[in-house]
Amino acid sequence: MRTLFFDVSTNVMYVGLAKDDILVDYSIRFATKDHAKYLVDRIDQVLKRNKLRLDQIDELIIGYGPGSYTGIRIAVVVGKMLAYAKAVKLRTVSSLFFMTSGYEGRVAALIDARRGYVFSAVYENGKTILEDDYRKLSDLKEDPMYVKAQTVFIDDRSFLVNPKRLREKSVEVTDVHGLVPNYLRKTEAENNVHQKSND
Repeated sequence: MRTLFFDVSTNVMYVGLAKDDILVDYSIRFATKDHAKYLVDRIDQVLKRNKLRLDQIDELIIGYGPGSYTGIRIAVVVGKMLAYAKAVKLRTVSSLFFMTSGYEGRVAALIDARRGYVFSAVYENGKTILEDDYRKLSDLKEDPMYVKAQTVFIDDRSFLVNPKRLREKSVEVTDVHGLVPNYLRKTEAENNVHQKSND
């Protein structure tokens, strides 16, 4: 079983390849807003290093949010394109879980959502303790589920990926064309439209 997996929900671009749930290769890139230029190339590099073609991959797992609005859109578009073009099984998993799946014990996974808010969840050895949500950080700090967890603010120094847990936690996409990113909050443009309609 060969699994290709990637996430671009934060400043960390992670592309990995596993065989029978064992990580055999990966590529990491740190950036801010230009993941779109490099994701397909990094996927290609990982495959070529391992003398594989995309149609030799058994499944594709993507982190589909929450996180960077642009990043998770890129992940979903590329995932859908590859799955459809090469008839590869597509699976999705929370980006919060993706980037903290390698930690042991209880982990609070956080992605900065600005203005005192975070995308957050709490996991324990692969199980969800507190569901993904868009939360005020000050409120989260008072949640007993959070207090007992190791906090991991996902960035270029804080992430750890476990391919076996990714596959176990991921969900198969039955309608590739209907897949949309897991935004968890409205975009700034949507909020502006909503605000104007209420004025």
